[in-house]
Amino acid sequence: MPPTRPSVLIVAHGSSVSDDAQEAAKQHALTLQQSNRYGRVDVCFLAGERSEPDLPGGEVFLLPFFMSNGYFVTRRIPELFKLNKGQHICADRQLFQCEALGIDPELAGIISSMARGVCVEQGYRPTDIHLVLVAHGSEKSTASAEATYLQRKTVDSGREFARVSAAFLNEAPFLDQWLQDQSESGLPLVLVGLFAADGPHATEDVPGAIAKWQEETGSTLPAHYAGAIGTRPEIVRLIQHSISRCAAKFSEI
Repeated sequence: MPPTRPSVLIVAHGSSVSDDAQEAAKQHALTLQQSNRYGRVDVCFLAGERSEPDLPGGEVFLLPFFMSNGYFVTRRIPELFKLNKGQHICADRQLFQCEALGIDPELAGIISSMARGVCVEQGYRPTDIHLVLVAHGSEKSTASAEATYLQRKTVDSGREFARVSAAFLNEAPFLDQWLQDQSESGLPLVLVGLFAADGPHATEDVPGAIAKWQEETGSTLPAHYAGAIGTRPEIVRLIQHSISRCAAKFSEI
């Protein structure tokens, strides 16, 4: 008998080299399950996955735990779950794909909250900092950059911070070069990682780029890294709202 409440499957990339890269999705799934709003809440990691995961009956909402509408969101998930225009309806199950985490309109609010938290810790006013969104980026696909600039534009429209910029690990403007170009007399930097989890990019590459820049240049310009956004507890609320929007969208079709 299918659950009377909708179920949720968080679909994430996963990692074969870092358990931390999977921890955020698992923790969010546990919190969602404990909310008693859903029938079943599971996590699916695509790394190495070749077959459709075991799914409950009834309504199942697929939440892409990715920071952009790249290959995994637009191709891999639809192929794995046999989706047609974001849904798959059969006799005992209805699958619906939500928005990717990175393009969610509510993500900008969490970015701003992370930056404000650093300001409180360091004694800055938000209007006196330069906020930097750091993302993966890719020289083969525009998806990561598009999602990052979408969030940058939304955050900047709030006029809460003096400046809002974007830098990337794998495309221009590259984070290491971007840091090198900053003036010693510039505003304090607050960097927010647009990463879904605490994988190597979030925990090693970004802090490493900051440390290398400071060591090589001797810069005394303050730079504070707020960490990866996907690990934040506020993401659970964002997922809940995303599911509600997805349900409303498909109910109108």
